[in-house]
Amino acid sequence: MSDYYGYPTRSISNKYFSLDVLAAAGPRIVRLIPAGTNLNLMAEVPAAFWDSPHGRFYPLGGHRLWAGPEIPEITYAPDHKSAVLQEISDGFCIAHEDHFDSFELLKELTLKIDPLSPHVTLTHRLKNLGQQPLRVLPWAITQFRMGGKAHLPLSKVPADALQLLPNRNLVLWPYSRLEDNRFCLNNTCVEIDAIPDAEALKVGIYSPEGWAAIEFLEGWVLVKRFKVLPPEQHGDFNTNLQCYVRDNFIELETLGQLTTLQPQEEILHVEEWELHQGTLADLKLN
Repeated sequence: MSDYYGYPTRSISNKYFSLDVLAAAGPRIVRLIPAGTNLNLMAEVPAAFWDSPHGRFYPLGGHRLWAGPEIPEITYAPDHKSAVLQEISDGFCIAHEDHFDSFELLKELTLKIDPLSPHVTLTHRLKNLGQQPLRVLPWAITQFRMGGKAHLPLSKVPADALQLLPNRNLVLWPYSRLEDNRFCLNNTCVEIDAIPDAEALKVGIYSPEGWAAIEFLEGWVLVKRFKVLPPEQHGDFNTNLQCYVRDNFIELETLGQLTTLQPQEEILHVEEWELHQGTLADLKLN
């Protein structure tokens, strides 16, 4: 067992990369290190925090599971003080429970690394532990190191044979600026440069392509794959992909189905990660 800024961690690896998870907080993946390097592709922001109705929330860096849509009372519930880690075949299952008067929720992340390929499967689970219905969506957020570029692919297929209906959307937050030099929109993709700036930028889209990627200056590409659902099943103006960047990290986010969980009901959201050496163009995903 090692350490991440005072938080105990557990590690798992194959010949392509290693992953460090927090052993008693989160759930969090805090390091993704390509084999043969000391390079953590994830952001490290242990001192960052913001206030919530339940106390300070610490993002810490790396990968986390949130309950969306973004409502401070639910989404920002602190998770840095407790979690239960269980070792499973080729991975870990990490669970955290929130118990408040207004809601009770299980957040669980199961990760399984492929021993033979540069691939890991992340299964995110939200379960309503309370006595009242809870409207939420599973929200998988990864904070990556600065430098490089995030790629959010737009639809390539018309919505109808006559091409009369729209097939692409762009969702903006109040602080997002179209003139921001980190933002690039072309015919096939939204691209966000991971350049430090005190002003935040966030964009969202609905992508039927089932993948998003971040390309690092150091010569690595991390691809996230996910199941494509109908756009009306998502929140935030029907977005299933979002990207947020500011001064010391860039977030690549996928969103699951927005649903009303009855007591003891649950919902899953799966990401498949692939780590490749090279460039996005080498992978021919576009």
